[in-house]
Amino acid sequence: MRKAIILVGLLAILYQSVMAAEPATIAAIFAKTGIATAYGAACISGVELAVEEINRQGGVLDRPLKLIVLDNRSTPIDSAIAAKEAVRLQSMAVIGSDWSSHSLATAPVLQKAGIPMISPGSTNPKVTRVGKYIFRVCFLDSFQGTAMARFAYDELAARKAVVLKNVDEDYCLMLAEFFLNAFKAKGGYILLEEYYRGKAVDFEILLKKVKSLQPDVVYVPGYERDSGLLIRQAVSMGIKTTFLGGDGWSNIYQYGKEAVEGGLYSAHWHPEVPSEKSIHIHKISKQLYGKRINSDFTALSYDATTLLADAVKRAGVWDRAKIRDALSETTDFEGVTGTITLDKNGDPQNKEVVILKIEKGKPVYFKTLKPYE
Repeated sequence: MRKAIILVGLLAILYQSVMAAEPATIAAIFAKTGIATAYGAACISGVELAVEEINRQGGVLDRPLKLIVLDNRSTPIDSAIAAKEAVRLQSMAVIGSDWSSHSLATAPVLQKAGIPMISPGSTNPKVTRVGKYIFRVCFLDSFQGTAMARFAYDELAARKAVVLKNVDEDYCLMLAEFFLNAFKAKGGYILLEEYYRGKAVDFEILLKKVKSLQPDVVYVPGYERDSGLLIRQAVSMGIKTTFLGGDGWSNIYQYGKEAVEGGLYSAHWHPEVPSEKSIHIHKISKQLYGKRINSDFTALSYDATTLLADAVKRAGVWDRAKIRDALSETTDFEGVTGTITLDKNGDPQNKEVVILKIEKGKPVYFKTLKPYE
């Protein structure tokens, strides 16, 4: 008992000592307001969880992390403004953004300033092409869109597809492009390729075209609000098909309700994945916040933050350039969402994609798809 008390005392002293050291500032750029708020909240919670855990363990290189959360207001313009604020605050690194259109606005600012950026969920391939300081922990749209097209053709025996695109989001346009190309390459037919505005609430004209074509599947790679409202109206109009989506569907039931039952979408992770890291993040979350993790964006943001901490340790110094170099050399980092090895572009190699099915209002694990050669 005495030894345990002494150990607890020593840990407390260590914690106080670390917290007294000069903190290392990192910024998180996500939506706290606007249409991307739900995604932003999930990502922010993942970063906060990782920072709290890291600081309780003594920080990184004997310095605690000081987290500053900046609101990108769900727009590319405000994402760039938030990035400039991160530069002004002399952030050592940035976690974010989530939506690809936001990261595409944030990345050039941070690249110019020489500040490492790790995006949890921006899947557009263009994001990391901005420069050598930009990284991500999620899979790319090139894999996500291709995987869903092959899944539709091989697993669902779909031969006729309709693709509906949110014209206001780079993420949606890119994902649709890869699905289209892969589905046609398999021998499938694209009956209709149509656009809609992201803030639309009435899709009747578009959906009348879809109904007349009777497709096997309708691919709607939008976000939860636009995809949910579109599918809800489609079902109310009597359209009977299988709706497919991408990782932006994480909270789609909020808008689509019963209409999205049976829908299938690609995701980065699921709470029931029985890996050691998944068990760990649930345990830490319950200890600190009294609840389990239920969002893959929370898991991705946790991975992005812990990867940053790992890179700093490998760099051996709080220096942006050396942290960037360490990030670029990341190999076999065990994250909650899978093993991360970064390629020359700052993208994870060979990450798997999880297919989820909406049943009784909740996403349930359906299948894991491995990278295609």
